[in-house]
Amino acid sequence: MNQTIALALIGLASSVSVAGVSSFVEDFNDGASNWADGIGSSLVEVGSGALDGSAYVSTTTDLNTAGPFGLTLFRGQDGFDSSGDAFVGDYIAGGITTISFDVRHNAGMDLDIAVRLASSFNFPAIGIQSGTLVSSGVWTTLTFAIDPSNPLLVVEPPFTPADYETILSSIGNIQVSSFRPDGLSTPLEVTFDLDNVTITPAPSAVALLGLGGLAMGRRRR
Repeated sequence: MNQTIALALIGLASSVSVAGVSSFVEDFNDGASNWADGIGSSLVEVGSGALDGSAYVSTTTDLNTAGPFGLTLFRGQDGFDSSGDAFVGDYIAGGITTISFDVRHNAGMDLDIAVRLASSFNFPAIGIQSGTLVSSGVWTTLTFAIDPSNPLLVVEPPFTPADYETILSSIGNIQVSSFRPDGLSTPLEVTFDLDNVTITPAPSAVALLGLGGLAMGRRRR
């Protein structure tokens, strides 16, 4: 019976991974992995100096050009085959509940960084703010909850919160952006650095895999 339960648990957990997007980390250790800047141009590849000492990617842009919804800094997109499309697919079926990344800038002031998850056509989409200002000159790890109850998550009009699952079931593009600070009215060239873009499934899915392994171990003993 224990073996039967274990196999059922492993089968269920595996179906979560197969049906949707699996957890993934883009560490840029092999280059920019077809990620681009806000206008689709190549990123600067830096071999070391990230939060963990490893490689990262970088771009420089005028923060004063940011619109009311922010300025796109980095693009990981289906159309570019970014990260081999590891971020493309059904986040609902895959149980993906968080996206995180390490970011740094040299704006000389705190900045509000956000992430946008969109279809391969770049619309519809959801936007998520971090709720944490990123200080200048310091690597900061930001984690965004992909959850309709997250007050910092917005479904872009004309779509509504009811469209949340429809959008998340077909993600193609990831975009990292920054908002223009209050009072900024003149050009400001800022360098932004990015590393360890990570999507993570719900803890319950991870625990399910662990439980299956535990049951198999008990059976063997």
